[in-house]
Amino acid sequence: MTRPASDFLGAFAVLRRGDRILMVENDRVVRGVRTTTWDLPGGQVEPGEFVLEALARELDEELGIAMRGAPEFLFVQEGERIAAGARHHAWRSFFFAVAEYDGEPRAGSEILAVAWLTPAELRDRLRAPYHDSFLSWLAEGGRWFRSRWDDDPA
Repeated sequence: MTRPASDFLGAFAVLRRGDRILMVENDRVVRGVRTTTWDLPGGQVEPGEFVLEALARELDEELGIAMRGAPEFLFVQEGERIAAGARHHAWRSFFFAVAEYDGEPRAGSEILAVAWLTPAELRDRLRAPYHDSFLSWLAEGGRWFRSRWDDDPA
């Protein structure tokens, strides 16, 4: 197997208001097509950064909020992105419930919009390949999920 591109390590937040979960709208390329997607706030852990440091930084950059206290670990997603029939890279993303924060979430760095969505709205709007684990966690719970993002045309 040829050496894949750099792997991705991510940290993502689940913020709730009643039965709604905060989502951010991003511009992405999925299966070769530029599209907008709804995602959980968060992003890549930078070199030398701890996962929770990255989570706090991403929440500040994307939403202008400051995480307080220790978030609760929810689950981990491990996946592979396939391009031209081969693994382009692997990723590991850690998801946390963030119950306490200062500020009111608003669209910031690279974020197009924010919305508090119900589980039914999430099931309707989340269509990117990497959403499978989050949707499974919402429906059934669990701590570890495997995912596959195939960029090759169907």
